[in-house]
Amino acid sequence: MPLTVGIVGAGTVGKTLGSAIARTNKVVFGVRDPAKYAQLSTLKNTSVASVSDAIKASDVIILATPGSNDDAGIKSTAASLGPGIAGKVLIDATNPLTSWPGLEVRWTAGTSGGEVLAAVLPDTIVYKAFNTIGVNQMSHADGSAITGQQLTMLFAGGPAQREAAEEVISAVGFKPEYVGPIRYARNLEAIAELWIHLSVPGVGTAEKWGRDFHFQTIRK
Repeated sequence: MPLTVGIVGAGTVGKTLGSAIARTNKVVFGVRDPAKYAQLSTLKNTSVASVSDAIKASDVIILATPGSNDDAGIKSTAASLGPGIAGKVLIDATNPLTSWPGLEVRWTAGTSGGEVLAAVLPDTIVYKAFNTIGVNQMSHADGSAITGQQLTMLFAGGPAQREAAEEVISAVGFKPEYVGPIRYARNLEAIAELWIHLSVPGVGTAEKWGRDFHFQTIRK
């Protein structure tokens, strides 16, 4: 049965995930100013609403807003979702990076952005996914931009709604790979930092691989 997936944020990541998911499911973009993004309603299986209305209408919500590196920012993001997020499945696609040109994750904070978000929203089932890959690969989850092999997507969170998270990940085109509870969001955010530092000129290591690569899981 098709899902209704709410996407909070209509930037490049949100729109890319939304267009992929809308191939087989309904998508509702949750934004502060629905009129500003009204053109998204012309896309297949897609509508636009306020953040609270999008969350209310959705089975699973993807958080696709810019990430916050400090607890205060993460708590503010959580509060902006409103009380309707309680009891929902929330996939956190953000990365808690410092500002340019550092773009580093929370190494001194002792915990990940995903864990803080889950702690602030104890009645919400939080997963971390879609944060370890570049946006150009989000629209080519079949691997057509690299080798032609379906790309894997690592995700972390509690077991309660694992199948719902897997369904959304599969709808984008990825092969879901569950790594365990939300504690492992810290590892996924570290992978994201490595991907960013290898792909973005002027950030991190002098080694640059471009953007057409992916950290792939291969099993026997």
